[in-house]
Amino acid sequence: MKKQMENDTPRLNKYLVLCGLGSRRSVENFILNGDIRVNGKTVKDLSTKIDPDNDSVTFKGQILKPLEKYEYLLLNKPRGYITSRSDEMNRPIVMNLLPERYEQEGVVPVGRLDRDTEGLLILTNDGQLTYRLTHPRFKVEKTYLVTLDSPLLDEHKRRIEKGINLYGKKTEPAVINYTQNAKNMFSMTITEGRKRHIRLSFKIFGYKVTSLKRIQYGPLSLGRLPSGSYRTLKPAEVKRLKKLFTNS
Repeated sequence: MKKQMENDTPRLNKYLVLCGLGSRRSVENFILNGDIRVNGKTVKDLSTKIDPDNDSVTFKGQILKPLEKYEYLLLNKPRGYITSRSDEMNRPIVMNLLPERYEQEGVVPVGRLDRDTEGLLILTNDGQLTYRLTHPRFKVEKTYLVTLDSPLLDEHKRRIEKGINLYGKKTEPAVINYTQNAKNMFSMTITEGRKRHIRLSFKIFGYKVTSLKRIQYGPLSLGRLPSGSYRTLKPAEVKRLKKLFTNS
């Protein structure tokens, strides 16, 4: 772990993820809210860098250290569940589908699936892997089954595949492959994870996504895992995930 941390020259937010405190987004909220102290002083600067061997980092008085035991899970998320560790509106969350011990071990969802999206969701307390799987620069492929309320026109297909303006920035190229004769049902592969990325991409052209299911994340496939069920990843699967970043 020491060598890995030195090579990455970690910022505070990345270090917190490695400690299993949560996703990149959630730990940044902790920092901005003043919940994190470094050497006894409250730090709110997201760009703060630390020395893991010499700095003391605490969360609400609790000393944080990088996790040594990692858990890797694959969940088939049902519709209606929030991809979060908690919800102020008391809606069902994905953590409710797992034994309580996983939350105690710092397991968190890798990225997000919105409430109405189902399918493959990775959960882990391996902060380094979470960071790499979710950071845009690593461009990990994710494939979804998409159903629209009307057939997709070829021109709109080409424009979405080429990249469209979303949140003020052009999207990365996508790949759309029809799975049946009907042009309102197809698979779509993207390498980004912008909020409601797929739904908004089609909404721009007047379509409504009536069903959205993620079936592939990098080398992992959902397979026949029943909705609402989870399984632990096999060592070979974890190895394939990490191999994605061997040359990064």
